[in-house]
Amino acid sequence: MSDVICELKGVKYSYLGKYPALNGIGLSIRAGEKIGIIGANGAGKSTLLHLLDGLIFPDEGSVTMFGQVITDKAFGDDGFSRSFRKKVGLLFQNPDIQLFCPTVREDILFGPLQLGMSRGEAEQRLEMFSSMLGLGHLLDRAPFRLSIGEKKKAALAATLSSDPDLILLDEPTAGIDP
Repeated sequence: MSDVICELKGVKYSYLGKYPALNGIGLSIRAGEKIGIIGANGAGKSTLLHLLDGLIFPDEGSVTMFGQVITDKAFGDDGFSRSFRKKVGLLFQNPDIQLFCPTVREDILFGPLQLGMSRGEAEQRLEMFSSMLGLGHLLDRAPFRLSIGEKKKAALAATLSSDPDLILLDEPTAGIDP
């Protein structure tokens, strides 16, 4: 069995069919690897992560995750969609896109509960990640009342709380104190 969990072959993507973002990308990611992608603003880093998370799909080429080609049709299957969302977690560059519940606590619990984790296990993960990231005093606060760094940490806790196999981080340290 191959340990490749993600493979892109000849991936091209353009916005609105006329603004190229990715052109002929090939990439393989193996289980356990940690990969950083750097580039200038507008180079396509976020677009690449959105492809890997199944939020957008290539104009040309293929994206294979965990042995399955990722297409919009594949996400029409509830079983596939749920399985994929359990395996892949994305921390968005802008935490305001990710945080939508009335409190930080509810945001951290939302993903695990929606993906079928028991309430008890979700609560344990809430405690673990809020403690790890120093969010305990913010759990009952509305996300819009947080600083950008606090929002980023809350969004990270929400991403990690679902226990994904693959974690995609889009500028994870932006706005966070050293």
